[in-house]
Amino acid sequence: MNIKQLTDRISNNVVHVDRLAGAAEAFGLAILCRAASWIATIPTVTLTSRSCEAIFDLTPTAALLSCIALEVVGQAVVNTWMKAKDWNASRRQSDPPANEGLGLVMSIVYFAADFILIGILQVPKALVNPVHWAALLFPLAQVVSTVMTAERAAQFRREATGEIARAERQAKRQATRKAKRQVVIAATSSQMSNRASNAEKLTDSLALARRSRQAKRNARLDTLLTYYLDNPDAGPTEAANAVGVSRQTIYTYQAELEEAGRLHKNGAGWEIV
Repeated sequence: MNIKQLTDRISNNVVHVDRLAGAAEAFGLAILCRAASWIATIPTVTLTSRSCEAIFDLTPTAALLSCIALEVVGQAVVNTWMKAKDWNASRRQSDPPANEGLGLVMSIVYFAADFILIGILQVPKALVNPVHWAALLFPLAQVVSTVMTAERAAQFRREATGEIARAERQAKRQATRKAKRQVVIAATSSQMSNRASNAEKLTDSLALARRSRQAKRNARLDTLLTYYLDNPDAGPTEAANAVGVSRQTIYTYQAELEEAGRLHKNGAGWEIV
């Protein structure tokens, strides 16, 4: 082994280690971000539970459980609002719009409830000692944490959908290049030998490729029907993840199945005919 080969091998190993470290770092950061969004609720839960004890005469346990439930519901409300916003931004004109306004109003109500429950006890104290105004920073931090966690989840879904679409485009380009190479090889071979025989082989090869592609397409259509049988109200993003294709391909499959009379959309979602 010469110096150049040794250097190339070391360089390749460094690249692999760097990619592995980057993947581990991204995984750890994702876990920390999700954990931090819930840890950030601890001061808010503590302060709101004290208000519930004082206002509603609840036991400490009942007040704590009630406030934990409030934060969980609030996280779900904000996440639903972000999903509705993302859906309305990417939906087709024929798709029904999501109630983004309702999600936004419910999110505001959730954050307002936190501010009010904390402010009831802390504002009178702050009027005497201004240091108690700092308690209102906790629900403000909760607003930032909740919105950013929901946005991070939405971005993850967008990136996953983009990766699927890019992989499908790359597979199509590779298939096209391979088909072109096969055509060129077959044409060259036909000039050097029996053209009729080579043309027949090429036709058979293309027919086999078409049948193979059609079989794969039929399998994906059957997978989509099976998925909608168990998940009739699933959206295009969930269906795309389940079938392994892009959202646009899901729309194409839906139209094809509807035209064939195998799939029908009703008020409750998709119905298998």
